[in-house]
Amino acid sequence: MLEDTQSREGDFQIACFDSSLPQIVRMDCRRNHEDELKGIWQSWDDAKKMHFQDKYGDVAQLLFVKPDDALLKAVVRFWDPTYRCFTFNEVDMVPTIEEYFTLLHYDFRDLLRIY
Repeated sequence: MLEDTQSREGDFQIACFDSSLPQIVRMDCRRNHEDELKGIWQSWDDAKKMHFQDKYGDVAQLLFVKPDDALLKAVVRFWDPTYRCFTFNEVDMVPTIEEYFTLLHYDFRDLLRIY
């Protein structure tokens, strides 16, 4: 349905927009200071962790998500910064929050919160 609308009505992209990203991107997947950051988080008591979560949300839990290098490379390769979505064979796609749950192997507790 959205493809039909896009084909019929055209793109809503600014005509003069030129992406500054190169066509080929080299990516080195590594996590700097991961053990040190995990150690800091684990050394905090529950009150300090709760204060951090109240201020910044669940971002610290991403320290415990094992990155999938192939997934990260695919994300970089197929992300279209102009449309802010993924483009596969000229079809635009945006993951749902449930798909992010699966991809990140993380259960986002508050479905109403913007992550």
